[in-house]
Amino acid sequence: MIAAACAAAVAGLTVLVRTTPYIALDDAVAKAIQSLDLGPLAAPFPFFRWAGGPGGPYMAAATIALVLLFNRRAWLLAILAIAGGVWYEALLVLAQRPRPTADQVLRITEHPGATSYPSGHVIFLTINLAVLVLCIGHRYLPTKGQVIAWAITGAIALLVAISRVYAGTHWPLDVIASLLVVVGWLCLVVSIRAISDPAFRKN
Repeated sequence: MIAAACAAAVAGLTVLVRTTPYIALDDAVAKAIQSLDLGPLAAPFPFFRWAGGPGGPYMAAATIALVLLFNRRAWLLAILAIAGGVWYEALLVLAQRPRPTADQVLRITEHPGATSYPSGHVIFLTINLAVLVLCIGHRYLPTKGQVIAWAITGAIALLVAISRVYAGTHWPLDVIASLLVVVGWLCLVVSIRAISDPAFRKN
């Protein structure tokens, strides 16, 4: 049900940004985020930029390696979860939404190629973090530890999303759709018991 709800929301957002690339509310929220003084919260932004861009393949390889090392039975779950990154390419082609321009937002500190919707950085980094919690944390952490791990993952995912808007490379709806893609895809993969049961076995 969660996967279906996320899919419906992403479909609706995709149609919206395809037919209306510029949305005034999106612009207002982007400017509000860019006007914030994030202080030390902005310190990891350069790492996010690398890890979700040129460092992406290394991050995915490291995630798979850790899963194979600590919970080999979860290899299929890890691979299928990371394969959810294909939705980035599909939505990119479908939406073709232009990135923010200098006259629309307060600043642009990055000039990546491609288009704005969705955010590959948000999708790839959030999936990798979630895979570690699903495949390793679920096996080794107690229930309270798992809750903490998911809270940390959610906080990092939110910070990555904010970083992409803060840099002027994405609109807020781009990163919201990206988070919905991750949640929906992971819920779908985990709901397939033949994939998730071996990964979640404690012994």
